[in-house]
Amino acid sequence: MMATGSVTATPIPRHAPPRAAVYYPDSDGKPMAETDLHRDIMLDVIFMLQRWFAGQSDDVYVSGNILVYYVEGDPRRSVSPDALVIKGVRQYRRDVVKLWEEGRAPQVVFEVTSSSTRREDTGRKRLLYAQLGVREYYMYDPTGDYLDPR
Repeated sequence: MMATGSVTATPIPRHAPPRAAVYYPDSDGKPMAETDLHRDIMLDVIFMLQRWFAGQSDDVYVSGNILVYYVEGDPRRSVSPDALVIKGVRQYRRDVVKLWEEGRAPQVVFEVTSSSTRREDTGRKRLLYAQLGVREYYMYDPTGDYLDPR
């Protein structure tokens, strides 16, 4: 069968139409830590890592309790490690970390875990960090809650 009439081709745009700006919040509304002890340990870990890498290189980013966005355009896809190290990325103050802008995932992540966070830390977060390419993932439970089967 032969088609008759004229066909108007729609040109393919050379540039994608501008997208609306995506807002990446710097807070998830959750508390910084479970307890004073957990908060103090988290801050100690961050401080010790900053001291360890100070002077070694300007290209080591150490932080913690900061939102890390891992899917461009989707601000629901974030995680907030208690402490993290990203080698090959300049150390400066950020509001959030966007992995597509940094060009790499953290090499090391630390979580100060407890009975209320253990399931997420050993499940969803562990899997997510592995998928993101995190090489080392450490969990520390200062009260030994993970031994309590409650």
